[in-house]
Amino acid sequence: MVPPQAETTIEEEKSISASPALQETLLLSQCLGSFPHFKILRYFGFFSIDTHSFWYNFTIIRLPRHGQQWCEVQGQVDQKNFLSYDCGSDKVLSMRHLEEQLDATDAWGKQLEMLREVGQRLRLELADTELEDFTPSGPLTLQARMSCECEIDGRIRGSWQFGFDGQKFLLLDSNNRKWTVVQAGARRMKEKWEDSGLTMFFQVFSMGDCKSWLRDFLMHRKKRLEPTGN
Repeated sequence: MVPPQAETTIEEEKSISASPALQETLLLSQCLGSFPHFKILRYFGFFSIDTHSFWYNFTIIRLPRHGQQWCEVQGQVDQKNFLSYDCGSDKVLSMRHLEEQLDATDAWGKQLEMLREVGQRLRLELADTELEDFTPSGPLTLQARMSCECEIDGRIRGSWQFGFDGQKFLLLDSNNRKWTVVQAGARRMKEKWEDSGLTMFFQVFSMGDCKSWLRDFLMHRKKRLEPTGN
């Protein structure tokens, strides 16, 4: 007589199957559009883990001092710095090893080209930006963050936030092109930017370019996680 095998509970199956490495691999696959359905992620409790994000933080100074950079960009993947870039002089200041491997690709060159374009457009808009009831502590400096995030179901959510002196003034939800004024002094800024067609410009950058860049990074990371043959 064959002894009965011990039954495995659902919670035990989850703990066995959903190892950190497996969670990461499945979530990467979901973001890359190669996973069957996010209900399986829900089964394994994946709503408790972080999704993947791609950020570019722009710092634009309207009247920089002599020798000071007027445009600097910090790139982050999953909130970890991977790039520091001077978009005024088109010079990469620092780069992590993972991104050095992507440096020779056409996509990377296009990415830097787009960063320069965005930096120049923000500088142009900053030149005649008027803020109500706000006195900057120094030269007027715009801090802009573009982000795209892969949610648990594989959808990409894009957004922008704009601020001065470390304070948020204006937000843009790229998915529905909706602006939100955080500080009353940004009302004119919002109206001017809406009229100048910047809404579509920002949406394309955060929902199109950013989406493809995030997936490039995730694809590279997924390949590193895959077991290599002997």
